[in-house]
Amino acid sequence: MSDNKIYIAFVWHMHQPYYKDLATGKYEMPWVRLHGAKDYHFMVEILDRYPKIKQTFNLVPSLISQINDYAYNNATDTVLELTEKKAAELNIDDKTFILWNCFMANWDNMIKPYPRYFELLEKRGYYVSQKELPEIALKFTVQDFLDLQVWFNLSWFDPLTVKKEPVLMALKEKGKKFTEADKKNVLDKQKELIAKIIPKYKEVMERGQIELTTTPFYHPILPLVYDTSIAKVSLPRLNMNFVFSAPEDAEEQVKRAVALHEKTFGVKPRGLWPAEGSVSEDILPLLSKYDIKWISSDEEILMQSLKVFSGKNDYLYRPYTVRKNGSELSIIFRNKELADAIGFLYSKWDKEAAVNDFMDKIYGIANSTCIQNPLISIILDGENAWEYYKNNALDFFEALYERLSKDGRIETTTVSGYLEKFPAKDVLPYLYPGSWINHDFYIWIGHEEDIKSWDYLNRVRQDLNTWKDEIKVKDPAAYEKIMEEMLISEGSDWNWWYGDDHSSVQDEEFDKLFRKHLANIYEFAGKEVPPYLLTPVINDAKSVIPQIAVTGLIKPVIDGKISNFYEWSAAGVFEVIKAGAAIHRAETITKALYFGFDNASLYLRMDFNVPLSVEKYKDLNFEVVILCKYFHKISFDLNNLCGEIAFDFASQTEDKKNWTEKQTDGIRIKAVKIVEIAIPFEKLGLLEGEPAAFSFVVKKGANEIEKWPVMGNIVVNVPTKDFESINWQV
Repeated sequence: MSDNKIYIAFVWHMHQPYYKDLATGKYEMPWVRLHGAKDYHFMVEILDRYPKIKQTFNLVPSLISQINDYAYNNATDTVLELTEKKAAELNIDDKTFILWNCFMANWDNMIKPYPRYFELLEKRGYYVSQKELPEIALKFTVQDFLDLQVWFNLSWFDPLTVKKEPVLMALKEKGKKFTEADKKNVLDKQKELIAKIIPKYKEVMERGQIELTTTPFYHPILPLVYDTSIAKVSLPRLNMNFVFSAPEDAEEQVKRAVALHEKTFGVKPRGLWPAEGSVSEDILPLLSKYDIKWISSDEEILMQSLKVFSGKNDYLYRPYTVRKNGSELSIIFRNKELADAIGFLYSKWDKEAAVNDFMDKIYGIANSTCIQNPLISIILDGENAWEYYKNNALDFFEALYERLSKDGRIETTTVSGYLEKFPAKDVLPYLYPGSWINHDFYIWIGHEEDIKSWDYLNRVRQDLNTWKDEIKVKDPAAYEKIMEEMLISEGSDWNWWYGDDHSSVQDEEFDKLFRKHLANIYEFAGKEVPPYLLTPVINDAKSVIPQIAVTGLIKPVIDGKISNFYEWSAAGVFEVIKAGAAIHRAETITKALYFGFDNASLYLRMDFNVPLSVEKYKDLNFEVVILCKYFHKISFDLNNLCGEIAFDFASQTEDKKNWTEKQTDGIRIKAVKIVEIAIPFEKLGLLEGEPAAFSFVVKKGANEIEKWPVMGNIVVNVPTKDFESINWQV
């Protein structure tokens, strides 16, 4: 081809679950409002300064609906109501709710930088149970609660907005002793910003810098709504004794999405990101019927469709045509490595190192593919990753966009812009059914809890089929709300939190809201709610917080092996897979952290997803960072797996600017199958009852690639002499 450029298509997927209870009209969770103030406007506003950068934004219709509700319909949520309530008038239930919910932000980047906010977190405690909060609340003054109400909302503003708004800048500088008037100013600015979101996207679209695309309305896994049997192609052992199939609902999700998009932006969407990149041939005619011209999915779907499992660079970076029953669409496939790098790796890297790595990856692809004018598609969540970056990723984006703008060979493009220049020439003979995670639907239908939720959905849909025509005639308004609730209940987000792949402190709230949407169908129809909808889908044994507490003293043999089952049986456990994420990380090095103690030492254990070997881990180094009276850091690598591991032990100076090397005697680290560490409490300067907070970091060179927990630390207290007798009584 003539220009032989490298084309990059960024596709930012903007989405939140549908949090509104149609029966009460109130939002059960505040995340649309908060991400509205921090991310949605921010991500498109950055482009004002970089006119050469073209991008695609996928705005899910149910998100647009919720944004508009907050902007124009005075929508509210429980957190907002308790923020608006005067601090002096809060009752004990209000206070405990605030203490539980108003620290739900990235501690490192949204709480710790603000001394007063961090002070309030420390006063509450890092890891507390809800049953402890009424007693803790008694220690908080009216001013404490007022400052907390303000800081929780103030920290959820993006840096560009804060810089432009003198009121917000002044409040951040003030830092504490806020007034009720200060609080009102914060909430007023929040609402003003939310009202600017949709107009800003339309403005930038109309000047040709971005393309706007859609998703089926309530973010359903469309192939499964069409027919759950399709899941068995990639999950042949799936144990479901029923089939959910609602093709008419699948079409309605697409029809409504296109209609709202056209009403909002004045044009129909050309492109569609199927929720979670989930595709099947069954859904192609539905999309084509509503003039969708292109869709996208994951690289693994392409390789499975082609039955080619190596040499992806010769196939991935071009568009394809997919056909079914006379319908025809273009399809592109995302690069997983680049998406994960932005979503997970670069947040803790120096911005220049991150951009250099990104550019190296881009040129590595371009130099290794035979495809002329390759399209490198980088498709990922456009909202949830930025709180893990300092300054909400502004520094990273400025460095990246500046570099891309000046590179003569690279051209950023909208997807439709590329397809107009280079229409798909290759026909994909078969489209493998699956999602962007492991090219299957396991996350949403593979667990016992998932199947139970689909059973609930199926039973409600069958009941609805028997009396929907009656309701439609008798009460058209009720019928509309009933059908709305059915579509909401088909959204993918409820099943995201079922099973053991993802977990958060709000698992129970998501479960309640899913069942509430289903129960509302009966309420609106004047029917009795079936008793099973009062039974949680979530397994009672499932840990809501991804941390199993220490239950007794331990004294493991530090030999780098599991000598016997019982040596770690009373330890606490942090399982990485349950670490609570709205975005999915495809692969992690760390599998789990175990932690415990006896009266003399802290014991740590690291399990990994890949068996320990020098070859696999030669480029990595590891750190255990411990915060007590001072910061301490233990650093080691795995380049000599003979059991005994060499390591460094350092402590931070009082000004917290430097690290000083310390004597390592008494500390032991061994690694054979696992890593085991013993650290005497006296090396940390800790006495009985004093807390120690720790985290585990994986680095490649100077760059952090994993940190567990992602937010905050795991906290333990040095046991007292009566620790075991107290725990035995409990």
